[in-house]
Amino acid sequence: MEFIYRAKTKNGEEKTGKINARSEELALQILQSYDFIVVDLQRKKENTIWDKIFYRNATIKGKDLAVFLRQLSTMLSAKIPLIESLKTLLNQTTVPVVRDMIFALVSSLDSGLTLSQAMAETNVFSKFYVEMVRSGEVSGRLEQVFSYLADYAENEAELDSKARSAAIYPLFILLVFVVVGSVITISIAPQMVDIFQEFDRQPPALTLALINIGKFLINWGFLVILMLIGVFLAAKNYFDSAEGQNIKSYWMMRTPVLGNIYKNIYVSRFSETLSTLLVGGIPIVEALEISGSATGNFVFKNIASELADGVRSGEQINKLMRKYEEYFPPLVNQMVAIGETTGRLSELLKRVAVYYYNQVERGFSVLLELLQPILIIVLGGLVGILIAGVLLPIYQLAQTI
Repeated sequence: MEFIYRAKTKNGEEKTGKINARSEELALQILQSYDFIVVDLQRKKENTIWDKIFYRNATIKGKDLAVFLRQLSTMLSAKIPLIESLKTLLNQTTVPVVRDMIFALVSSLDSGLTLSQAMAETNVFSKFYVEMVRSGEVSGRLEQVFSYLADYAENEAELDSKARSAAIYPLFILLVFVVVGSVITISIAPQMVDIFQEFDRQPPALTLALINIGKFLINWGFLVILMLIGVFLAAKNYFDSAEGQNIKSYWMMRTPVLGNIYKNIYVSRFSETLSTLLVGGIPIVEALEISGSATGNFVFKNIASELADGVRSGEQINKLMRKYEEYFPPLVNQMVAIGETTGRLSELLKRVAVYYYNQVERGFSVLLELLQPILIIVLGGLVGILIAGVLLPIYQLAQTI
């Protein structure tokens, strides 16, 4: 069970956070073992729809998780015991959500759970991380496993950062246009009505359209904003559902230019995860299913599930992959075939992951180089149309005077 606590240290510093324990009494004992004076302790309530919509529960960023895993990997490599390593990181970290996560892990370990069980009880670690740590606990290779996981998390954080960078620039340009367009249509365009009436002239079609849009936004702008917020929340809620995730996953890979980049991301992520799991000693069927989920794409998740079913029936992975050449390029099939023949599947999958990761980097670099001039031209054209709708009619009127 998860409990929300509020406590004070001996120095009077207030502490708040979450703790996992089998009972309220055990949670209280664990907190008191850290010399905390417990002020309030309540069992966590289930998340409401309102909480989910507005993300009231803070999440750990990919880069913060990567830093935590790298630090823990380094400390374990230095032969520092697990509990002591976690407690050291608990005192050092300055990120509240990471501190809460570490505290939850330590409290679960103190209550008798293994590290993999403690990780499974949090909402931070996916099944991939849990299974890898479990394999490390069984094989006694926990240090090597956390080194793998740190590399994996750093690559994932870098990929996510590149994807966000590619999206931020177009969104910024769009925001600039919306601001400029709103200022012109709301503040300037409606005032032109009096000018044209004074000269007894009919505004040009473009100017008339801007005037009408300005009047509409002045009268109904607040309602438009509310409707846009409603549409955004409804769309977000839909795309968070299983059906919406399937549709989004499918169309993301069919978007011009970006689709191929995203496909390479998923191939790299699938290959990297599968390679890491196989090195960790996870059975191939289970490794395939986990790798599909780790891509974050429902299409690849479903394909990985079908691959796992085929392998379970005795078929080879490379032959199964040929049915999905749209998603797995021929290079992947060839490397997997060689890996299965030579017994070096994990090594060759790692090479595939590196190759497609480099393809993603090149793809994002080219995309950003192309986007900047294209968007500047588009923005300039749109702003030019707006200005033309305002300034040209005034210039024409001035010439008639």
